Amino acid sequence: MEIFSALLFSLALIAASFAINRYLIGGRLVIDGYRLALTASAVLLLAVVAESLINPLYEQLFGGKLWEYRVFPLHDSNVSALAAFVWTAYGVHLYFTGQSLDLKLGGRWSSTGTKALIVSFEAPFVFEVSGNLLFLQLMNNYYAYYLPSDVYHLTSFRVVPVYIFCIFFGMVILKLLEQLPRYRMLPPALFAGGIAYLFAGAT
Repeated sequence: MEIFSALLFSLALIAASFAINRYLIGGRLVIDGYRLALTASAVLLLAVVAESLINPLYEQLFGGKLWEYRVFPLHDSNVSALAAFVWTAYGVHLYFTGQSLDLKLGGRWSSTGTKALIVSFEAPFVFEVSGNLLFLQLMNNYYAYYLPSDVYHLTSFRVVPVYIFCIFFGMVILKLLEQLPRYRMLPPALFAGGIAYLFAGAT
């Protein structure tokens, strides 16, 4: 049931993101298979590494974690094995959303900082809230339980500054990867790295 819930959420996210972003930019959504795979695989790897490092660091600095995963937890509950589905799907969503932001913002407003700021609010208050609500509906359990209670443990306003920092640097890294020559094996290598890092936390 847990895997079914993750797959359902991931597919729903991709379908909704495609439809919404295609509408926002008047049907001009471009699907470049290599860029899409690169974004999805890079987001998976960067997200699981960041989650496993940032949450313990936050605990050291402020005396408590921001979140703990309740479904297939790994890396001391800082990451979930279902990230293989969920973060990869979010990478596809980010690929679509990036096109909308580039077109809608335009000029100086389409800077990496501005896009990171927007995504840092969208990720917790749309992506995380909707994901947790789906898991609560189907499994009566949180996917990721946020210890602060300001948004009913579905997410938290406290994650926004952390997300701004992480998403900004993630976007910088992704831009550098996009500027590399198109190595066919790069997206699979990034994805394999994300999976390997995930399950290294199982011990």
